Amino acid sequence: MQKEDLEAIRQDISSMLRRSSAPKPNLPKDEFKALTNLRNKPELTILRADKGNATVVMDTSDYNSKIQELLSDASTYKKVKNDPTNNTLKTTSDLIKKHSEKLNLDVKSIIPMCAKPPKLYGLPKIHKPNAPLRPIVSQIDSPTYRLAQYLANILSPLKGHTRAHTKDSYHFVSEIKDLHLADNETMVSFDVQFLFTCLPVEDCISIVTRRLEENNMPVEYAVLLRHCFTSGYLLWKEEFYKQVDGVAMGSPVSPIVADIFMEDFEEKALLTSPINPRFYKRYVDDTFTILPLDKVTAFLDHLNSLNSKIQFTMELEANNSLAFLDVLVIRNPDNTLSHTVYRKKTHTDRYLNGNSHHHPSQLATVGKSLFQRARGICDSKHLAAELQHVKQVLHDNKLRVPRLRHSERVKPATVERVPAVLPYVRGVTDKIGYILKRASIKTYFKPPKKISQFLLSVKCNIPLQDAGVYKLDCECGLSYIGQTKRSIKTRVKEHIADVKNRRPGKSAVCEHVQDRPRHYIRFDRPQILAKEHRFLPRMIREAIEIKKHPNFNREDGWVLPSAWDPIINKIKSQPKHTTARLHDTGLAYGERRLQYCFWEQTKTNHDQITNPVNKTLTYSNGNMLQAGYLGKSIFCLSTGRSTLSYADEMSRETPTRYSCLE
Repeated sequence: MQKEDLEAIRQDISSMLRRSSAPKPNLPKDEFKALTNLRNKPELTILRADKGNATVVMDTSDYNSKIQELLSDASTYKKVKNDPTNNTLKTTSDLIKKHSEKLNLDVKSIIPMCAKPPKLYGLPKIHKPNAPLRPIVSQIDSPTYRLAQYLANILSPLKGHTRAHTKDSYHFVSEIKDLHLADNETMVSFDVQFLFTCLPVEDCISIVTRRLEENNMPVEYAVLLRHCFTSGYLLWKEEFYKQVDGVAMGSPVSPIVADIFMEDFEEKALLTSPINPRFYKRYVDDTFTILPLDKVTAFLDHLNSLNSKIQFTMELEANNSLAFLDVLVIRNPDNTLSHTVYRKKTHTDRYLNGNSHHHPSQLATVGKSLFQRARGICDSKHLAAELQHVKQVLHDNKLRVPRLRHSERVKPATVERVPAVLPYVRGVTDKIGYILKRASIKTYFKPPKKISQFLLSVKCNIPLQDAGVYKLDCECGLSYIGQTKRSIKTRVKEHIADVKNRRPGKSAVCEHVQDRPRHYIRFDRPQILAKEHRFLPRMIREAIEIKKHPNFNREDGWVLPSAWDPIINKIKSQPKHTTARLHDTGLAYGERRLQYCFWEQTKTNHDQITNPVNKTLTYSNGNMLQAGYLGKSIFCLSTGRSTLSYADEMSRETPTRYSCLE
C-alpha cells in the first residue's frame, strides 16, 4: 500500500479511538468476588476436565498426589538435580546449526531466544473411575518446541497412507454407512493404554528413519527427532524430571510420530494375526473393528503379544451400539448400521456463552460447527433429533441459532494481504476491523481475558522467564523502560552487573544512579509490561510505554507515526487507580532507611570495605528487619520469620538489594 493510504488508515483509527470508551464489565460483581475468593483458596485446584467441557474442583492435595503417582513411575521419569534448560538449549542450537546447511534450515526461526522449561499438569478423566489424570507437558517456549513444530510439518506427509487410517469422524462415517454385520459378528473397540508415555523411542526413530529413506528424504531429520525425544524433561513444583522413555503429550511432533508408529504396528499385527478382521479402522490409539464374537479375545491377546510396552484394552458393543470418536454406531435389527453423534455421560453441553465478551463471529461459530457436525455424522433416521438437541443447547448457552451455514455463504473477493490480529473490545476493535476491511485487510480477533485466567494456574510458572517489555522503577519517580528477546530475568541481571561494575556506557540504569547515591532502583520489583517474542510488536510496545511513563531512557525507541500521539496522550492523562502494595508498608520503609544509611556510610569508600555491615530494625509488634552490606551490594537478610536472599532468586552469585516484605 502507498504511504498516503497507510497514513489515512492510521488517522481514521486514531480518530475513532479518541472518541471511544471502554465497554462496561460483563462479569457481575458478585461473580467476580466469588472468583477472587476461589483464587485465594490454595487448598482447591480448579481446572478443566480431559473431555466433556466440564470444570473440575479438586482438593489440591488429591491433585498433587495423583501427579506424584505419575512421576513415581521409574520406567518413565527420573528426578534430576539441576534445571536442564540451558544445556538443552545449547545442545539444540548446536545440532540445528550442524545440520542447517544440508536440511536448509532457517536457524533463527527454530532456535528460541528465550527458553523456558516444559511444565507438567494433569487433566482429570472424569469419565473413568477415580478420575485419573491425563499427563500433559506444556512444551510452549521450551528449548525444543520450535524444532518439534518444524519436524511435525516435515513428517506429517509420511503418515495416513494405510487402509486402516481414519482422518476424522466424517471419514469414518463414510466408511461404515454401507456395512452389514453377520449374525456371529460384533463391533469391538481396542484402545492402547497410555500410548504417549509408553511409546518405545528407539523403535519410533527406526520406523521414521525407514520412512524417510523410502521417500528419499534426508535421514538427518531422524537425528533431530531423536534429540527432541531423548532430551525431554519437565518441571513440577520447582523440581525437574527427565523423561526416560516415551514421548510427551504436548510436543507438536508427538502425535505425528505416534501415528507413524501405530501404522507400522498394525501392519505387523494384521499380517501375523491368525484372525483377519473384516473391518479395521484406527484413529491414533483407538480402533474400531468388526470380528466374529468368539475370536475377539484371541485377537486381543495377539495384539498384546507383539510389544510388551504397547498394551490394549477392549470394549464390546453394548445394547447393539458402540462409540468411536464422537460417532455412536448402532446395529439395526437387519444388521445394517446407523450412526449419530455420541456424547459421554459426563459431557456438559456447555459451550462459549452468548454473554461472553467475544466477537459475534466467534459466537456464531459455535452454532455453525454443531449444526455441521450433526449433518456430517447423523443419518436420516437420527438427524432431526440431533438438530433439536443442538437448538436446545444453543438456547441454554444463550447463543443464536444460525440461519445460514458457513459453507453456503458467498464471500467477496479480497486482495491477499497480511491479516491484522486484534484483541476484541466491543465497540472499539470491531470498528477498527471495518476500517481495515475497506483496505481489503482481514481482521482476526483474539478472545479477551478468560474466567479461567482469574484462577490459579495448575502449571508451574517461573516469574520473569518471558521475553517482552519491562519497567524498572527508581525511588525518584522515574523509570527505565526496556525490551529484550531473551528472558526479562536475564536482562535484569545484566542491569545489576552494570550498576555493580560501574558501566554507565552500557546501561542507562547505571548512568542514572552512579552520581545519585540516594537513588534506589527497584531491581527486586521489575514489572512485566508485555510478554512478546515477536520483534516488531515488542519494539512498538516499548516505544509506547516510553511515551506513557516518566523515564530516564536515553532514546525514545521505535519511531511511532504521529497519528498515534493523541491516543498515547489520552492514556497518559487518564487517572490511575492506586492500591496499597506490599512495598508501601512500614517494614519496607524501614528497609529503605537502612539502605540510605548504608549508602551514606559507604558511598565514598566502596572498594575498601571487606567485612559485612549489619543493622537491625525492631518493630513494636516484634517483627525484625535485618539488612547487610557487603562490597557494593545492599541486601535484606530476614524479616524475623524467614530468611531470603535476592541472590538466590536472581543471580545466585552476588547478593544485591532485595525487599524482604511481609
